[in-house]
Amino acid sequence: MTLHYLLAACLTLLCLSSQAQTVSESMALFEGGKTQEAVAQLNQLGQRGNAEAQNMLGVLYDNGQGVAQDYKQARAWFEKAAAQGHASAQYHLGFMYEAGRGVAHSDKQALRWYGLAAAAAEPNAQYRLALMNLNGFGVTPNPVEARKWFALAAAQGDPHAQRHLGTLYAKGLGVKQNKVLAYMWLDIARGLGEQSAVRTLAELSETMSKESVTRAQELATRCIANSYQGCEAAI
Repeated sequence: MTLHYLLAACLTLLCLSSQAQTVSESMALFEGGKTQEAVAQLNQLGQRGNAEAQNMLGVLYDNGQGVAQDYKQARAWFEKAAAQGHASAQYHLGFMYEAGRGVAHSDKQALRWYGLAAAAAEPNAQYRLALMNLNGFGVTPNPVEARKWFALAAAQGDPHAQRHLGTLYAKGLGVKQNKVLAYMWLDIARGLGEQSAVRTLAELSETMSKESVTRAQELATRCIANSYQGCEAAI
């Protein structure tokens, strides 16, 4: 490896580190009430191609935070960041297409962007992709595919995905029925504040033995302790 190559690589890393730090500083300014200064700084970074700054600008324009709400601007910034492979921007862009917000509604485009973000382990995209497959939005209903994406989002701690995953196990939809795993995921989701899991959990427990409920609760405790990893391995 030549000295020239090493110097170039070091300069690139320093540049990226500096940009990342500046984005962080911009958000600190924003949180400190210096909104105009923060937005101006993010805009400069975004114009220079910083994907994180582009994504943040998209979020600000999408929500009308510190700037006038402008879906067209939000979409433009998300597109710039998404084109660079920024998973969060890809998710946001997918949501804009699904909701028809600032752009014509398109399930096809939503699936495309969610798919890219989900493959990059973006949990929100994994959850939305699972819902679209479950409900047949833009695609033939596919509970097996839905279960796959719910499971990936659930393993990242998404309580909505955990609730849906538990429901799939309870109904035997897209997966072999397993009430113990159903209770486990629903119990975890309930513990994370997913209130819609409470009723399903109560109804499910009425169809289970006390031993099965106890087993499911033990699995839930273990799953949480293991940061939602390998939770179904013990079954």
